[in-house]
This record gives sequence, structure tokens and C-alpha cells, in this order.
Amino acid sequence: MKHRNAHYWNWFVFFGIVYGGIAFFTRALTTNAQTASVFKSDAIWFLVTGVLGIILGGNWLNSGKLARPYDFIIGAIFALVGLLGILQAFGVHLLSGLSNSYINSNEILGLSLGVFTSLVHAVLGFTSLNHAIKNE
Repeated sequence: MKHRNAHYWNWFVFFGIVYGGIAFFTRALTTNAQTASVFKSDAIWFLVTGVLGIILGGNWLNSGKLARPYDFIIGAIFALVGLLGILQAFGVHLLSGLSNSYINSNEILGLSLGVFTSLVHAVLGFTSLNHAIKNE
């Protein structure tokens, strides 16, 4: 198994399924199930992007030629969100003037800007960018 495929399998399993399951069950148990959504948007992002990374990297789909553009796009999104969250943790608020349904001081496109999740986003994003640059 290539390093790129292992990266997306780990992304899907640990951050998608495990983190998603934990987020689902803790929110389902601690909130009113009738009024609150139990799925976290981060978990959905991890599940979908992990599965897409696995699918688009397969040789059966266009000989894996879609993997490099996918790695670049997803890597750029996750690295940017991760960096903005890390900067925000250090007190540099670049998003303080923006406030709409997609971008605010707590999340960008549903990706959380918390300290831990920003670190995860940055690591996953820069690893994906590394795969795009190396074209493994």
C-alpha cells in the first residue's frame, strides 16, 4: 500500500469513523435529540474527504490521475483552515471582521477552528499537499 493510500485510509478510519462515532454518541447522549443535530460538521468533512481520497487514488478510476488535483485542493483547504485556527489560538484573529453562515470566528465552511482540530486540519492538509507535490 502506498503512503498516500495509507494516509487517506487513516484519515477515513480514525478521524472519520472513530471521531465521528465519538462525536455522534456524545452529542446524542448530552443533547435533546429532537432539537439538536448530532452530527458534527468536522466529522462529516473527515468521512467524505477520506472516502474521496481513497476512491480517487485508486488505479481503477482513470489510472489514479485524479489523485494529484484532489490532494492539492483538499490539502490547500485543510492547511489554510488549520493555519487560521492555529493563528487564532495565538491571538491573531484574521477572521474577526467576517461573519456569515460559511465563515466566522469559530469555523470555516463547517471546519472547526478549535486548537486541537486546527492542528489536525493542518497536519492532514500539509500531508495532502506533500502528496500532491511529490505525485506519489
